[in-house]
Amino acid sequence: MASVRITPGLAGALLVGAAFALGVTKVEDWDAFTHLALGREIVGRRWFPDHELFTFPTAALPYYNPEWLFDVVLYLAYVLGGYTGLILLKAALASLTALILWKDSGLGSPLSSDRVLGVTIRAAVLVPFLLMIRYRIVERPDLVLMVFLSFTIYALNAYLTDGRRYLYLLPGTQVVWANMHPSTIVAVVPFMAILAGGVLLRVLERRRGTPILGTPSPAQLRTVALVFAGVLVASTLNPYGTHALTQPFRIVAAPWLTQYVAELQPPRLGLQPGPFVAAGVLAITFIFLARRLPVIPLLLVAPFVYLGLSALRFMFLLGLVAAPVLGRNALAIVGAPASVARRVAIVTASAAVVLGVASTGLALAGLGPFAAPALTTGLGIQDRFLPERALQYLDRVGAHGRVFNTVHWGGYLAWRDFPRRLAIVDGRGHLPEAVLADVHFATTNAGVLDRLQAAYAFDIVVVAYPRVDAGSSTEFISPQWALVYWDDVALVYLRRSTAFAGVIARDEYRHVKPAHGVPHLRWMLDNGAPSPALEQEIRRNVAETGSSLGYTFLGFVDLQARRYDAALQAFRRVRDYSSRWHAYQGLALAYWGQGDLAQAVEYYKAAAAVFEDPVFFYNVGLGLTRLGNDRDAVQYLERARARDPGFTATYPLLIDAYRRLGERERERQVAAAYEQARLRARVHEHIRNAVRLARAGNAEAAVGELQVSLRLDHRNAATRHVLGNIYQAQGRFDAAIVQQQAALEADPRFAPAHYALGRLYQQRGDATAARAHLDAYIRLDRDSYLSWKVREELAGTPR
Repeated sequence: MASVRITPGLAGALLVGAAFALGVTKVEDWDAFTHLALGREIVGRRWFPDHELFTFPTAALPYYNPEWLFDVVLYLAYVLGGYTGLILLKAALASLTALILWKDSGLGSPLSSDRVLGVTIRAAVLVPFLLMIRYRIVERPDLVLMVFLSFTIYALNAYLTDGRRYLYLLPGTQVVWANMHPSTIVAVVPFMAILAGGVLLRVLERRRGTPILGTPSPAQLRTVALVFAGVLVASTLNPYGTHALTQPFRIVAAPWLTQYVAELQPPRLGLQPGPFVAAGVLAITFIFLARRLPVIPLLLVAPFVYLGLSALRFMFLLGLVAAPVLGRNALAIVGAPASVARRVAIVTASAAVVLGVASTGLALAGLGPFAAPALTTGLGIQDRFLPERALQYLDRVGAHGRVFNTVHWGGYLAWRDFPRRLAIVDGRGHLPEAVLADVHFATTNAGVLDRLQAAYAFDIVVVAYPRVDAGSSTEFISPQWALVYWDDVALVYLRRSTAFAGVIARDEYRHVKPAHGVPHLRWMLDNGAPSPALEQEIRRNVAETGSSLGYTFLGFVDLQARRYDAALQAFRRVRDYSSRWHAYQGLALAYWGQGDLAQAVEYYKAAAAVFEDPVFFYNVGLGLTRLGNDRDAVQYLERARARDPGFTATYPLLIDAYRRLGERERERQVAAAYEQARLRARVHEHIRNAVRLARAGNAEAAVGELQVSLRLDHRNAATRHVLGNIYQAQGRFDAAIVQQQAALEADPRFAPAHYALGRLYQQRGDATAARAHLDAYIRLDRDSYLSWKVREELAGTPR
């Protein structure tokens, strides 16, 4: 029986094909639209604009676009093939990168006499790394960074191992790279790894008196140094000179970007295990090969391990550099095994290849642990997270001009609407840092938004849903703005002005507050909101947009009116993932209202599978106890207790269930925990009363509430903090400091006490102590607006 012969060509084709398939995803990266818009302007003008175009705060600034050549290429691909052209370009660049990695992994192979084993091992290593870098196979200049960096490393390795002269192409490719992406600084790493590592190996050779495998010759080092000099010069051949080399350092030095941009946050082992696994496996292989002194590959990968573990954005760089190094290390470790060991190695590596290919297939199908929720396999554009329908509404009502927008939508506004509409910011974040911070916080702070409006005179707000505390009645936007449109993606507000008076009179939503979400709607209903007017607005939204959030709202309005069949019908119309768990909860409540506990329990389980709310676990447990299933009920009730030990309603139900099950010891344990939970609840109630009384100006009564709280728990940090705040307001600074210090003794990570102490020490003139506490506050409360303002304040003061 004939068998398929595994050849380098076949395995390479498999890898390249997998990369191409992973690149065939719909256009949905927000920055793609920024690059398209920039490319369109350059091509249309046949040169750079004189000044910034798309964001009105920067209209007076000189044009700055170090990625201009990539933008032109991307736009021309769109002109030739529409969005399909973009996707095919993306897939082709991913395939080219995979081909270079494949070639690089086979350089200097010790298994040249056993091609089957060598090819299988290389494929087993490289295929999984494709999944690690997949998240960056999007319409961004990172695509060309992948190609140029992998080719730079391959050209240098090919010269050292086989004497090939590809490295003479590097200065030319560097010119193209420097005009496509300001990341050419990373090309320094492979050159320095060879030059520094080569010199070190030659020194070690002289000391040992024996040759070391892989040591470059003096002639090779001179050639690499000359090419390196040419590459450095080539990096400056762009409209912005050395910016191509220094831009990454400016990004890292920008506090706002590193603080609030998600992709610049470090990966977490539980969510992004790839870089940690890659770093660990690399370390193991280097330990195995330590006697061979793999100095150059170690110096090559070490900076990229650091980058990959420092920010989500750079994980792909670690995968890109580590893949061929790990492939060569694995080949070196295996060496030339005996026949039995060879068969074991082939079977193991083949299984890894099959697993990698299967994982790739699952990833393409959006299934399994390697699925990327932000990527959708297919052609065309994926607009599920774009404000397209909101912009269509603005088209219909003739609302043009300056727009305050969510940061990542600015590029889409430029691509779709320039020059009819101008964004306040796009994905480049090309604004003064203080303005960028204000834009970020404006959707949760009405005062910041109004300050920006006064400075830049915009009359339209198009934003994604802000993060607002559940049940809060505090508006994130001031009364000068009218909500006129909302769907599952965007909210549209118009400023109350003569120009929009007619539109606002017709379209304003005066009662429903979608920005506050489902919890706030239910809070409104429970507190006597004008239900007929509220329901009318919700029905209007459903009729106009068919939004899942609108149907969710409608279902809860029907629930309040005990129209259970209508509620079930509304909740079943919910499709958007962000509203689904609320819909499951609504379905559970409707079935409960109809007396169908079994169905209600199943929907509460579905809600808990999406969002692990202790209330959902509690309701599952409650339903199961009423259905007589105490054994399963206690599992869910224990999960509710674990999620929120202060949720006191769980305890009586759990105690009774354990009693019926005859588990007396568990019953006693939960009863003891119940007493502690009730004590904490009483403490928190006294604190809430104190805060309310203090705000009403009754400090004496507030202190009385806090003294009762301290008798219940004298080490409660929140009690001490509130008491310190009251003393500070009374001018009793020494007493306030004592209380805030006591709060930190109870909980050293209680950030509000650090902030209060910082301000207290400022009032006393102790700048050193004030700064120490404010620095601690910033570390503990990284994301709040107050933290940002403190950071700005401290930046202007000497240490």
